[in-house]
Amino acid sequence: MIGTRAKLAVAVVGVLAVATALLVFPRAHPKAPPSAPPPSKPSGHGAGIDHEFASYQALFSAPEGATPCESAYNAFQNSIDVATQQRVKPVVISLAPHDEFITHCAALPSSVQVCLPPRYRRNHGAECARAKPPADVLREISSFVHMQPPIADPEDTPGPATSASAP
Repeated sequence: MIGTRAKLAVAVVGVLAVATALLVFPRAHPKAPPSAPPPSKPSGHGAGIDHEFASYQALFSAPEGATPCESAYNAFQNSIDVATQQRVKPVVISLAPHDEFITHCAALPSSVQVCLPPRYRRNHGAECARAKPPADVLREISSFVHMQPPIADPEDTPGPATSASAP
């Protein structure tokens, strides 16, 4: 049998081992939550870009109408209003009066009507690409809304090797 002295010695060694472990390996303190980065200040360059594209952004921030034609008219008119107010390059050059616009738009195929509002077209690009209107419908649309031509994709622009040579 183990004597009382032996038990006492084992207990003392155990207590010393625990005390040493606590001193050598301090308890880990929970990490403080990471602080949020300071808010960034908008750069003058970024603000300038936002200003120059205000009439384009206005196409997407106009209120929804009761019909796709109303929504399209609201978007185009909002773009004109923002371009005028902020004195930036307009995206929409001219727009038919409201009633004329709605009449022309309502005469278009429904698959074209639904894709006229820029916000819808942005969110349903593949669907609207398949519903591409024929050339005569495009001419009719351009008779009641005239917009700046879109910026060409460099991949769509023929390079010197593929362009036809002029005499």
